[in-house]
Parts: sequence; C-alpha cells; structure tokens
Amino acid sequence: MKLRHTIFITAALTLGLSACASPASVQSVETPTASASSSPAQKPVPNVVGKTYLAARTTLNNDEYFARVVGSDGKEWTTNIIPDDSVMAVAMKPIAGETPDTDTIYITVNMTEAEFKVAREAKRKAADIAEQEAAIAKRYTYTCGMYSSKQPIYKSYKEIWTSGDYSSGGDCYVKIDGKDSYSKVPLLPSEQKIVDFVASKGGDVSVPSATVGNVMLLCAKVKPDYADQVVARPEWRKSEAAAALTVCPDAPHAAILQHEITAVKVSDGTKIVGQTMEPGTWKTKAGVKDCYWSRNTGGGDIIDNNFVSFAPDGVTVTVFAGEGFESSRCGTWTKIG
Repeated sequence: MKLRHTIFITAALTLGLSACASPASVQSVETPTASASSSPAQKPVPNVVGKTYLAARTTLNNDEYFARVVGSDGKEWTTNIIPDDSVMAVAMKPIAGETPDTDTIYITVNMTEAEFKVAREAKRKAADIAEQEAAIAKRYTYTCGMYSSKQPIYKSYKEIWTSGDYSSGGDCYVKIDGKDSYSKVPLLPSEQKIVDFVASKGGDVSVPSATVGNVMLLCAKVKPDYADQVVARPEWRKSEAAAALTVCPDAPHAAILQHEITAVKVSDGTKIVGQTMEPGTWKTKAGVKDCYWSRNTGGGDIIDNNFVSFAPDGVTVTVFAGEGFESSRCGTWTKIG
C-alpha cells in the first residue's frame, strides 16, 4: 500500500509541475529557436552593367536579388512599366561585388521613363503600319485589257510596270479583297488616309473604296492620252493624281501624274477668256493636224486666227481677258504661261 501511494503522489506532482509551467517555457524546451534565414547580402552582387535591363534582372533574380529601374534622369520608373530590349543597364547601386544588407538593387538605365514611353508608342505604330502593309500586299489584284482565260492576274501595281500591259493602250482593273472597288469594300486605316487626302484636295469620295481603287489604278499605269484628257471636274482628277504620288512616288509615270496636278487645260470649242478660259499663253500637243483657231473681240470681230495643216511642235496662242477664243481639231490646249 505504501509503495502504490508513493507512486501516485510522485505522478501527481509531475503532472502538477507540467500544468503550472508557462507556454513560453514549454515552447523553449520543446522547440529549438529558429536561426536567422540566409540573406542574399551574403552573396556578392553580380555585375549587370552593359546588359539589357531584362537580362540584368534575370541575372540578379538568379542570385535572389530584386531589380528596380532608375531612369537616366535619376527618377525611379513606375512599377507598371516593363522595359524591353532597348533599355540598357548603365549603372547599378549597390555596385557589383558588394555584399549589401538589402535584396534590392537599383539599375540605372539609358533613358527616362518618358523617353521609353515615346519610343514604345513609335514602335507600336510602326508595327501597326507594317501589319497594314502586309495586309495591303495581299489585298489588291489587277487585270488589264480584255478578259480571257489566259489573262494574267497581277498582285501589285509594280508587277504591271514590268509587264507588256504597262505600255499597251488597254485599261486595267483592280479588285480589293476580290471585290470590285465600287462595291463599298470596308477600308483599312491606311486606305482611309488616302480617302481623307483626296477629300482634302476637293476630290470625289462618295464611294470611298472606289476612290482607293482609282488611286491604285493610277499607280499601275496611265493611258497614253492621259495628259491630253480634259474632264468636267478637274479637281477630282488632280486630287487622285496627288494621292497616287503619295502611294507610288517611284512610278515610271510619276512625271505625268505631277504634270496633271498643276496643268490647266481646255478642249476645243468656244471660250470666253477670263471666264471659261484663263488669260495667258496656251499650247497644243505636238503633231496636231488641220487645227483652226481664232481670237475674237467681244463684238465678234476676228483679232487673229490661223489654220494649221500640221505643227510638229504644236500650236501656241496667247489670249487676253475679254476676248473670245475658238478652236477646232486642235485637241487639248494646255496653259504654259
């Protein structure tokens, strides 16, 4: 009995002491104190100067450092701006080889944040333009002359320049994405710019896709008598010629398009100088035959006239305001002075 009683008391005392011990003291006995975690400061900072920022960041991350961007103006970039390969590391703090007590390394780069944003926007626009040009390269198809099963299909106006169809007198036709340009094809942004340009010059843009088609056809070729044609709305024609020169300034017929922009022309018939014909010196094209012209007073008297059976260099006449002018079989008169 004594022995059992003694064992019971001993056990009770042991439990009592355990219950009275504070949690902290229990913790200190049962759980060893954790040692401080290893710090990246224990590794020398790798040299990243001369690398792109992205490569520098990767190198630092591999050694458990974190990079922050500082612009060439000394200002830290905002965290939502991600540099690209154009951003180069030109300095770093702490410098390479140090073992700092921080895991953040400040990388000074070759531009400010504002400069990067401008360059990034320019790149984006250039990429958009390149994408549009790639689409345009596949967007137009051309045919020339009378339809036949053997009729070639040209994929660009430049292909026409080196073909036999360029020097022929036949018309060419264009399709946009396989559709007639008068079928109101939706336009790409670059095509809309062509339409806006034509409109700014007083041209006809009632069917925008047709306007684009007309400009592309002018890039392909012009008819042999293009420079001699007189149209009812010369501003429409001039505006499309000007637009074509913005699209294809290297066209073999660029000089003809340029002449069309500035040329002032009238056709045969009766004119009132100062109203339906500008005062000045006018000339026909070379090689006219059986050309008759007459300058008249307001009352109808003949001031001067001539019948030209053949003029290899063309016929030249100077007219003055208030006069009447009449011509037949002379073709197109172009103002030269």
